[in-house]
Amino acid sequence: MEKLQRALEKARASRQGQTEAGPVTQPRSSALRAGHPAPVAPSGNADVWDSLPRMNVDLKTLAKNRIIAQDGVAEAGSYDLLRTRLRDEVQRKKYKRIAITSPAPNAGKSTTLTNLAFALGRLPFQRTMVFDLDLRRPAMHRLLGQQPASDLGQVITGQVPLQDNVQRYGANLAFGLNRGPVSQSSELLQSHQMETFLSETEQAYEPDLMLFDMPPFLVVDDALGFLRHIDGVILVVEAEHTPPSQIEKIEERLVGLTNLVGVVLNKCNFPEDGDRSKYGYSYGYS
Repeated sequence: MEKLQRALEKARASRQGQTEAGPVTQPRSSALRAGHPAPVAPSGNADVWDSLPRMNVDLKTLAKNRIIAQDGVAEAGSYDLLRTRLRDEVQRKKYKRIAITSPAPNAGKSTTLTNLAFALGRLPFQRTMVFDLDLRRPAMHRLLGQQPASDLGQVITGQVPLQDNVQRYGANLAFGLNRGPVSQSSELLQSHQMETFLSETEQAYEPDLMLFDMPPFLVVDDALGFLRHIDGVILVVEAEHTPPSQIEKIEERLVGLTNLVGVVLNKCNFPEDGDRSKYGYSYGYS
């Protein structure tokens, strides 16, 4: 634990150094959009959101999968804190696109992101879109108890309209999910089609924030190849399991590519945390 704490302090100092040096000062999404003519925004944005199909969730399924932040219960306080700190940071730096990843499998990034999304969804003035871009091992549809008829690979390549895949929970939270693994995920995430998909989604739905669930950073190159499309990264590390060397390795790879927005220390065994610290789920890559 002490080693991990020292690594986090080192990562924080490194980020402060990056800020002073200013290697990535402009929001990446804005920089990319600046190179494209801005199309006319669709009228009736609220109608566009209202037209998205509603996502019905089973509360027992959510509870089974440790998704607890949809109702603002006391146990979701840590996700509310993460939500507020993230919102302050992205507003201050005008970020729009944030990826969530982990150094290795089993850190709980998808569970963290899903709970963070629901916490954001309880802010009535905030529109958030969440996309499961862990295309090799998508998990969010399982966590949410959904069975999508399509996947985001089909949406990104233009085979399926976005509105036929995305589902809305409440008035201001939308999820783009997968029905299963998507082939050639790395190539797809690095493609021009990916940037077109992101830009068109922003123009059509005008979300305040877009969040992306990515594969573990050190396992495959999907997240690394996606960095040029986003403004920053949240890193989820597993208490007592993530070696400090993995954090340092990711720090080295992020320099000059995007911004490390924050590090979430997950699965902490606080005495008052009770059973929440005991969960785990299997995660593997072929």
